[in-house]
Amino acid sequence: MKVRGRYRRLGTALVLAIVVVGSLGSWLAMAQVREVQQRHAALLMEHNTDAIERALANEASRYAETLSDVSAAIAAQTTFTHTDFEVMTSRLTRDRLPGASAIGFVVAAEPDEAAGVQQYWRERGAGNLRLRTAEGAGEHYYLIFSRALDNVAPDVGRDVSAAEEPAAALRLARARGSVAASHPYVLLKDRDLPAAEQQRAFLLAAPVSRQIDRNGATEFLGWITLTTRGSDFIEETLLAYAGELVKVTLSAVDGSSVAAVASTTPTGVLLRESRLHRTRTVTVGEQDWRIDVQPTDSLISGTERRLPEAALGIGLFVTLLAGGLADSRRRALRQVDQATSALRHDIERRKEVEARLRESEDQLRHLALHDTLTALANRALFDERLANGLRAQQRTREALAVFFVDLDGFKAVNDGLGHSAGDQLLVEAARRLEVCARSSDIVARLGGDEFAILAEGLTGDGAEEAEAIAGRIVRSLQTPFDIDGQPVTVSCSVGVAIREPGSDAYGAEQLVHTADEAMYAAKTSGKNRFVMSRHDGAPAQWT
Repeated sequence: MKVRGRYRRLGTALVLAIVVVGSLGSWLAMAQVREVQQRHAALLMEHNTDAIERALANEASRYAETLSDVSAAIAAQTTFTHTDFEVMTSRLTRDRLPGASAIGFVVAAEPDEAAGVQQYWRERGAGNLRLRTAEGAGEHYYLIFSRALDNVAPDVGRDVSAAEEPAAALRLARARGSVAASHPYVLLKDRDLPAAEQQRAFLLAAPVSRQIDRNGATEFLGWITLTTRGSDFIEETLLAYAGELVKVTLSAVDGSSVAAVASTTPTGVLLRESRLHRTRTVTVGEQDWRIDVQPTDSLISGTERRLPEAALGIGLFVTLLAGGLADSRRRALRQVDQATSALRHDIERRKEVEARLRESEDQLRHLALHDTLTALANRALFDERLANGLRAQQRTREALAVFFVDLDGFKAVNDGLGHSAGDQLLVEAARRLEVCARSSDIVARLGGDEFAILAEGLTGDGAEEAEAIAGRIVRSLQTPFDIDGQPVTVSCSVGVAIREPGSDAYGAEQLVHTADEAMYAAKTSGKNRFVMSRHDGAPAQWT
């Protein structure tokens, strides 16, 4: 009897040990799966936030460069007129400046000078100009010329100093001699709209100064300004990167004060895990802008969200099964087999989850570095390859070239046949560019109808090979495209910047900028052609 009681107690102890150890193992398995989930979600957030930050920085750089280029063009004029303004801004559209409302030219004057300023600019093409001075003493800022980039008619003659935010940005741009951004405010022309339709917006201003003598003295002429509505900017630049996975909020930072400009509106439910939230800061026009990125429940699929609970349930089931059968050696052995099989299945499931996570990471990296429409490299990958190419050139002593390609007539196709036809045209154009380039070259879509090609390892000074590639591009893209059975004809303007062997005077940014300028030269000289510029340490020469 004593022996039987001893075995009974040993059996009970064995069952309890199995239950305790199995439960602990189940909880540890659930914690491990949840930790893998959190690492995966954190990686997704990092990829998304990096892409959003790059998109904002790229667009901000494009805005600032556009304003600086127009400012320089105005300063180069002996007499600046309304016609000059229209010509200089004719190529600026919402495609090139997403979210922008209007580009304008603003001058400063005292209230008693308004009549004389009005007459001066009427004589220079602003025939119906009527300046309307806002209340307040001191200097006033009048909008003289304006080109609308949205559907709202320009409000020339308005006194911009009626709102302190844009007035402060104008003063800062003049004092610093560089592009400055305003704090968020409601555009003056939007203040008559219902409150629900008013958006927080911001203004970018670039000073326009002209040199008047050889000693470097300058004359201040005014400002070139760009107004942008926050929600429009978010929808046209950052929404494509945010999608339904995250919510993005753009805010202006002034010391400890943070003013929200606009946010995306995902349909998913926001997750509360604070460690998945991401915040980045980008400086644009002397103004700090904060990007807050919050995850939604779409970040992790429903099936994967239930994996920790599934792992716990399987583990507890196996544990209870083992404890219930522990009093019989035969049944215990069978349970061990079943438990082992279940554990193997659990391990395999975890391996599958980890494999899917690794695959998702690879897909995210590919998405972060490639254009979703054409599958070409995007600007981030192109910039990375260009930086590597410039470093490699110091060893190889071989020439390299950057080609900047802009389609002529694409907007007419997009507007006339629809965005679907426009997308087909971009995809087919991308394929032709890949054929024109060499197999070692990288072809990228920078946005809209703009493409770039990086060609390394060119022989000699690179001019002969670069000219051959550019010629193939021009001839290939002028061949009609078959879009849904309809022939469509466009052309292209190509700018080429060559960096010769041994040159180290120019970096990646200058090289791309030179190719862009060469493309503009091709565009203004008749389109359907290419223009080459050489970066060899000497001033650029157009050929």
